[in-house]
Amino acid sequence: MNGLPDASRVPPPDVPPVEHKGIRYAQEMQGLDRGFDQATGYLVAYDATTNEQLWAVKVYEVETVPGLEPDVQWIYFKSMTLIPDRDELLIENEVGGRYLVDLQKRTSTPAP
Repeated sequence: MNGLPDASRVPPPDVPPVEHKGIRYAQEMQGLDRGFDQATGYLVAYDATTNEQLWAVKVYEVETVPGLEPDVQWIYFKSMTLIPDRDELLIENEVGGRYLVDLQKRTSTPAP
């Protein structure tokens, strides 16, 4: 035994924000603290100069089971890739879900 506490889950993947046309897009990792209906699964857009939040969109639903430790059920982004010619982000989460976020319409749809 190494004396370190047991982790309840592996750390979430490191997914850096993406900047496009003066806007920085980042995953929300503490959504409940910010008034969202779930802790993860949200994309937030910020003005790249002022850091002011512009908007947020739920990329995917995270269903949790009551009675189980909530943080082990949270699903984080695994990757976020800009599709510049379409003004879209392709987001993949830890469990293999893939979603296209239209940055103009501020909508998320499952990716093929």
